[in-house]
Amino acid sequence: MKVQWAGLIDDFRGHVDKHHYARHIPGNCDEAAICNKPELSKKTKKKKAAHPTCKSFGNYIAESKAILHDPARRAIWQAKYDETLYRAKKWGKPAYGRLCDFVRHEVSVALKEGREIE
Repeated sequence: MKVQWAGLIDDFRGHVDKHHYARHIPGNCDEAAICNKPELSKKTKKKKAAHPTCKSFGNYIAESKAILHDPARRAIWQAKYDETLYRAKKWGKPAYGRLCDFVRHEVSVALKEGREIE
């Protein structure tokens, strides 16, 4: 269903009711699509949670969170991040916007390669 996008929809932030949400239609900023929320059974949720990709994602997010909440490790990673930003600015290459994005990316790469994380 299409509806006219209005300030009222912005207040919902996508949530219309228990079973529906609103989203912008690509290329049309004046209208929104009202979509059904997916309903997953407990069995399906458990199956999705047991998937290796989901588990690896959870592992690297947990490791990133541990780094960012430990002051000593965070200081080490802040120095690495500052060095990366310096090199990116020096050579005119794109850089990470935030420290947490940098840590998440580097941790995910290290875990995929099987390297030790400092």
